[in-house]
Order: sequence, then C-alpha cells, then structure tokens
Amino acid sequence: MDSEIRNILVLLNSTFEKNAWHGPSVKEVLQDINPQQSLKRLNNTHSIIELVSHMTAWRLFVIQRLLGDNAYAVNDQMNFPSESDWKKALKGLYDTQARLVELLEPIPDTRLTDVVSHESFKYTFYHLLHGIIHHDLYHVGQIALIKKTL
Repeated sequence: MDSEIRNILVLLNSTFEKNAWHGPSVKEVLQDINPQQSLKRLNNTHSIIELVSHMTAWRLFVIQRLLGDNAYAVNDQMNFPSESDWKKALKGLYDTQARLVELLEPIPDTRLTDVVSHESFKYTFYHLLHGIIHHDLYHVGQIALIKKTL
C-alpha cells in the first residue's frame, strides 16, 4: 500500500523531472535556456534566473523546516535574489530537489500532520509539501511564457 509520503514523492519527482501529468516538468522547461536567455524578462516581471532563484529559496525553507529549524525564514533579499550566474542558479535548484527527496524518503506519514509556523500562518507539513510543488509549477509556468518570447 502506498503511503502519503510516497504519493507526495511521486508528484514531487514527476513535476520536477519528467512525466508530469500537466505537460513539461520543471527540468524540461529549463533544459534549453542559456545564460543570456535566463536574464530575459517581460514587462514588469522577474527574469527567468530570478524566478529559479526564488524557487530555490522557498525549497530551502521547506528543507530547513523538515530539518527542524523553525526559525529559518526567507527574507526579502533571499526571496528574489539578484543572481547572474545561470549555472549556479540551476545547480541550486537541482541540489534542493535532491535534498528534498532525500529528506522525505524516510519520513513517516505521521509527520505530515505536524504544524509548521511561518510569520502569522500555521499549516501542516502536508500543506507545505503540496505547496512547494504548486509553487514550482506556478513559477515554471511564468518561465515557459517568458521562454516563448525568446
């Protein structure tokens, strides 16, 4: 019988790596963007590299909360960092994916009901883990739109 953590891992991996039900995965959208293109932005939007760095910042938030660091926060500077090294930005995103999967594999389903506090919000790890998947897909959709203009 599948556990809920296993189901979340399947979603996390498929939406990030390949075989996403909705279309291109995060990696598939990012795979052929070059450093110059990563700096591209549409009117009043963040650049592709800024969006990738933002995705990484919030994945780090999830990782730190899973590790028990309840004080960890994403500050304004981390939220949409000024990044110009595309290779480094991609590595950060890919490394956080690997770390997130590594941390989730041994976690029991009972941990999903533990409460996570962030600023004035309280939610469970279940919501946080689904939230990071939704967050990635929201921003990869923005990246796909920017990419269409390249």
